[in-house]
Amino acid sequence: MPSREISTAIFNVFMFLLLWRFTIRLFQRPRRSRRWLTQNSSSYTALSPRAMSSPSPLEIAQDRYARGEIDAKEFEQIVDHLLKSRSPSQEW
Repeated sequence: MPSREISTAIFNVFMFLLLWRFTIRLFQRPRRSRRWLTQNSSSYTALSPRAMSSPSPLEIAQDRYARGEIDAKEFEQIVDHLLKSRSPSQEW
């Protein structure tokens, strides 16, 4: 039985160290993400507000057509309806 107690103790110490490692990494992660957003590198660019916003109705229709959810006739009807109902200030 003593060998089993030793192996259990070793396992518990290992799990305790692993827990501390993940806890420390959890608090380090936000600093790294903020640094990433402020870097002026060509490979790292922050998302624009337009990229983070929801897709436009036209983009949704295009996606549905590309996936085959709607046919060409229905896609044209949706586009015609959107073009008739859109105001001049809306951008697509």
